[in-house]
Amino acid sequence: MYTLPFLIAKLVDIGLTTVYMFVAAIALSWVVEHWSGPFEPKDHESRSTLSLALEIVVHFFLLGVLAYLVRNVVERIPYPLEGVGGFQHHRLKEVEDAGVFIIVFLFYDEHLAQLLKYFATRIFPGQASDDHAGSGLGKFM
Repeated sequence: MYTLPFLIAKLVDIGLTTVYMFVAAIALSWVVEHWSGPFEPKDHESRSTLSLALEIVVHFFLLGVLAYLVRNVVERIPYPLEGVGGFQHHRLKEVEDAGVFIIVFLFYDEHLAQLLKYFATRIFPGQASDDHAGSGLGKFM
């Protein structure tokens, strides 16, 4: 049975870990956006569909590497309530998983969203729709 100090330490750690992942995702998404620049469809018209697919694969590959690195950095941030009620920061599942990081990163990665949308028009011409255009997760639909 968990003690009250253990549960408090765990809940505070879940909140802190989520904030760390959120901040890292926004910061790194901003860096990637500025590195990749704005998406202009006319710049990609002469590229092959295979080249676009490879860019998407590389983008997701880098996202996976970034998620791994952020997860390892967050795991090593000293937790002030370590040991309270027997709580151990490194055993927290939110530290082992970078789900928050990935979701927030994808949410703010406008370049990738536009690239995926453009790629979809290449694969399924005439099927793409702007009905779901805008910011947020709707841009993927």
